[in-house]
Amino acid sequence: VFTPLEYGAVGLSEEAATERCGGNIEVFHQSFAPLEWSLSHEREVDVYPAFAKIICDKRDPSLPVLGMHYLGPNAGEVIQGYAVAIKKGCTYSDLTETVGIHPTTSEQFTTLKVTKSSGEDAAAGGC
Repeated sequence: VFTPLEYGAVGLSEEAATERCGGNIEVFHQSFAPLEWSLSHEREVDVYPAFAKIICDKRDPSLPVLGMHYLGPNAGEVIQGYAVAIKKGCTYSDLTETVGIHPTTSEQFTTLKVTKSSGEDAAAGGC
């Protein structure tokens, strides 16, 4: 979806994944400030951060990825390649064992560790 703050998604929403898996999902998520945004002192990155989310099926120990969601710059470009990965049966470890290209916003998907179920703060720190 091309909006002032772009949104891109592939696969299932959290709600659809919950319904499909009987609530047995794990959601990895993080809000962050993209480098290109942090260079402008006028941009309120603390108020309007970017966001990345991976939804996995917990019923399978390999944590197959059911959906990925991204809110931030160039969302269409960021999410495009992940569509093929999900179609081919990508797992959470497939993503986390990939070296993300730095500094890109897409690398967030290779470093997501905080789960919704943990209750931990999903705001990213510095490098």
